Amino acid sequence: MPTLRMGTKPAARPSVNGRSFATAVEICRSGLRILALIIRIRRDRAWLDELPDYLLRDIGIKRSEISSVTWCGGSQDGNARI
Repeated sequence: MPTLRMGTKPAARPSVNGRSFATAVEICRSGLRILALIIRIRRDRAWLDELPDYLLRDIGIKRSEISSVTWCGGSQDGNARI
């Protein structure tokens, strides 16, 4: 008596071209993420540079710390400011 076989075939390994394409896509995504980060850092730095000193004091940073705050998210002494 014939039986009906149901199931899936084992998945074959992706071809070399498929893996290369996936790697290329991931590299592009990483590059776009880095570009977006650089744009955000520059925008934030420009915004903080425009603020007067009394507002920077209210935020809790000094004008000399703007670069490190926008890059690292905290002051040069390592204390993160929110």
